[in-house]
Amino acid sequence: MKSTILWNILAIALGIAAGLTLEKSAAGLGVVAWIPISLIKGLASPLLFFAILHGLMSDQITGRGFRKMLFVAMTNAVAAVTIAVLLVDLFKPGVHLTTLVRGVMDSVASGTASTYKVPTWQDAIKSLVPDSVLAPFVTNNIPAILFLAILMGLSLRHIGRDNKDASTHWHPWFLSARAGVDVGLSLVSQMMKYVLYLLPVAIFASVAKATGEHGLGVFKGLAWYVVICVGGMLIQIIVVYQSWILFFAKKSLIEFWRYARIPVVYAFGVNSSLASLPSTLQALDHLKVSQGASRLGACVGTNFNNDGILLYEVAALLMLGQAAGLEWSLMYQLGLAGICVLATLGVSGFPEAGIVALSLVLSSAGLPAELLPLLIPVDWLVARMRSATNVVSDMTVSIAIDSRNPQVSP
Repeated sequence: MKSTILWNILAIALGIAAGLTLEKSAAGLGVVAWIPISLIKGLASPLLFFAILHGLMSDQITGRGFRKMLFVAMTNAVAAVTIAVLLVDLFKPGVHLTTLVRGVMDSVASGTASTYKVPTWQDAIKSLVPDSVLAPFVTNNIPAILFLAILMGLSLRHIGRDNKDASTHWHPWFLSARAGVDVGLSLVSQMMKYVLYLLPVAIFASVAKATGEHGLGVFKGLAWYVVICVGGMLIQIIVVYQSWILFFAKKSLIEFWRYARIPVVYAFGVNSSLASLPSTLQALDHLKVSQGASRLGACVGTNFNNDGILLYEVAALLMLGQAAGLEWSLMYQLGLAGICVLATLGVSGFPEAGIVALSLVLSSAGLPAELLPLLIPVDWLVARMRSATNVVSDMTVSIAIDSRNPQVSP
């Protein structure tokens, strides 16, 4: 994955050079950055739909161990959301992105900063009920897509149980349907991977456009974005996760980091918590965590322990809204955070999962996807911190559910 980092750095360097050379003329490159973002936005909805269905149709989401894992994961998610909201509301980093964000929003005919209206709670409820099953995918109505996916997944589980034949747990047609969902998820995932190959081109174009219009001062706002996201994840790791390990599981932090540093560093390097899974399981073995708890926390739980992505999503979304001059109440911010929680389900194993998830929730907040290229130039760095955070999250959940019941099984 070193080649990916080098391509991103090269794209930033060339973008700065092009922006300083072309100046205002570099604005035309914005359409180049828009192409991959538009493709990501289009594929993100079916990807999320299939990911949630895949998770809900799994054999491993029942039992006491799963409920315990879900409790720990949701506690960590609440902490991640709280940290993100507090940091953004306290330091107001969005003001450093105001010029960039308002410039983009004023250029988008469908929604400018001056005419934007914050949706009411009535609007939010209405958005959950689509006019038809296909309508949410056409309009990219993420709350409705989430609602349909959860409703369909739970319904399929209910009618798919084979109670007449004790030798099988599911009707044969359910197993076929689950196989079809697997194929759909794999297909959309592969399409997304091909699109993500274009990200260095998008980075070059977005850096050139921003530098040409605003000079090197554009990186001041992006520096605040990086500091808030990375700082929030460090707080999550140091305060939240270490509290579970030290006070709940009563384990030595020195011993924990002796083994955890290997999968954490690996995840940071390859930008994938899923790719580091073998190393994560090995570290949990060294820490004498039962295999049942390890499989729950690191294998099954990886669909729920996405605190790195969640914290980044909430922070980035609130920063963009802040930069656009939008006055969001605390309750509205928490409502958006709830959508972010659902949008992270099942996406941690995909490349650039943070960008994919953020493209989903932007539309829920009424913000244009054209804002994403503003963050792409430095997202490759934030993304690696997201992956490292997710690995620590998986290990923490495994240790927490094992500490009071070493024989837990998925």
